[in-house]
Amino acid sequence: MRLPHFLSFYFFIFLLSGCQNVQTNSKVIATAFDTSTHFQRILLDYYAPENVQVKTNISYQKEPQLSLDIYQRQDIQQLGKRPTVVWIHGGGWVSGAKDKARGYFKLLAAQGYHVVSVQYTFAPEAVYPTQLHQINNALAFISQNSKEYHIDSNQLFLAGDSAGANLASHYAALLSNPTFAKQSEFSPKIQASQLKGLILHCGIYDMNTFVNTAPDEIKLIEWGVNTLVQAYTGNQKDNTEYLKLISPAQHLTLQYPPVFISGGNKDFLTDTQSMPFVKALQEKKIPVDAVFYPNSREWLVHEYQFFMINKASRKTFDKTIQFIDRYTQPGNQQTLVLEN
Repeated sequence: MRLPHFLSFYFFIFLLSGCQNVQTNSKVIATAFDTSTHFQRILLDYYAPENVQVKTNISYQKEPQLSLDIYQRQDIQQLGKRPTVVWIHGGGWVSGAKDKARGYFKLLAAQGYHVVSVQYTFAPEAVYPTQLHQINNALAFISQNSKEYHIDSNQLFLAGDSAGANLASHYAALLSNPTFAKQSEFSPKIQASQLKGLILHCGIYDMNTFVNTAPDEIKLIEWGVNTLVQAYTGNQKDNTEYLKLISPAQHLTLQYPPVFISGGNKDFLTDTQSMPFVKALQEKKIPVDAVFYPNSREWLVHEYQFFMINKASRKTFDKTIQFIDRYTQPGNQQTLVLEN
């Protein structure tokens, strides 16, 4: 998870203040991430098509009050049963917004899909596994209210970026591995058969490795990673066994859904998280479409997939559509795409 360059300003304020607790540090990072989210939203709005309707702030949980947004093409009722992409936003578990990539969601919806973006409670106010229970409730709401919103709840694709990819991949592990779910005291509210695939961008799949491979030569990133893990886990950063327990890479089975996964060539998470996760998936014979650009001349940073000005980002979008269409249809394939 590459922290924005302008986070250095907040980092130096943090150093000068002498404050070194998780609450304060998380707020510093959240402020920086929120600034990035604001500009990302503006940039993506430029690409948003006009033939998409959005139903915003639909309540799916009352305590605490949480909502979701639904993006659909205006003629969605005439299209018949179409897949639904349920998106979990990133933000290091401490920030973000369900509409931060609304332009991107409209692009997906314009292809004829339903897109649902889910709100969840941030760390450190809420720690693991609170967010996973909230995602569980959101999926139950979508399934139970599918007729009202013209959604085919038997064709769900769970997606996420950054920390959202971590949450999406973790939920899939709980859904597809009953032993892990029982160990975690977690009861999925949808059936494994409803989840047709995962779409994962720039995520974290092994929490212990995430902590131990943060570039210590870049103190800002190391500080950021440590803060985020402390916030999300409830100060369990140094508990190796606990971090392994809550890592989706440790709980893969043959029942895990097909995966589309990508990461940028300038994001340290690609080499330390995404590529090892691809290897783990392949070892378990889980279908995976892995799209990376190690030789690209484009500067593909963390969450590059949202920078639609890039050729690689547009290509990744197209490959995402192909993935969804393939797993809406019978048949499975595995592909590893290394683009120049």
